[in-house]
Amino acid sequence: MSQEKPISILIVDDNKNNLLSLRTLIETYFENTKVIEANSGILALSLILKHTVDLIILDIQMPQMDGFETAKMIQKRKKTQHVPIVFMTAAYKSSEFQKQGFDLGAIDYLTKPIENQELRDKIETYCRLIEDKQHQKTEESTLPHSIADLVTEAHHSLQADVTFEHKKIAHLKSKLQILLNTIINRSLMVEQVLNNLGQKNLVNDMKQIESDSKHLLYLVDNVLNSVD
Repeated sequence: MSQEKPISILIVDDNKNNLLSLRTLIETYFENTKVIEANSGILALSLILKHTVDLIILDIQMPQMDGFETAKMIQKRKKTQHVPIVFMTAAYKSSEFQKQGFDLGAIDYLTKPIENQELRDKIETYCRLIEDKQHQKTEESTLPHSIADLVTEAHHSLQADVTFEHKKIAHLKSKLQILLNTIINRSLMVEQVLNNLGQKNLVNDMKQIESDSKHLLYLVDNVLNSVD
């Protein structure tokens, strides 16, 4: 990691051993990160009020307030509604179960027991995306004052003209999200069938399609949000 501002990762799990393992792995392989721990959904909600969070790794099966309920509360806050969430679960249950997570802001699922290499690869991908977003904001904030004023004036003059375009973008975003979630859910179902048939090579292909679709879903969401 090369950016000055550390990437803040909130890890949420009611199992202290899981928290320790996650923290150790992140701090070992990712230097410029700040790990925040929560052993419950309630504590996680309290912490995001106090800290800026760039990525959330959230266990689903927790007492009192499970991962879905916690994600729903996170989505209700304007400040955190676009923070990417990676759900952790003991097993995939159904396409409806997965869709519920994606509807609540999930960009990915990790199945327990989690393989270190898989977790490293996923965190590295999301950290790169977050770095790019931070770098873009830094460049915008360092514009000369006079240029920034010109940009502001131009933005105001075009405000009325772009309203209709924003509506079109929002509609496009919705259609893309539905399409990509459908691809993800169907690839999971096909993957299960191929696995039962012993077609391991095709299973790996479907997993790649699923992974690429999830990353594309995350990119679509962030790119189109930046246009709004």
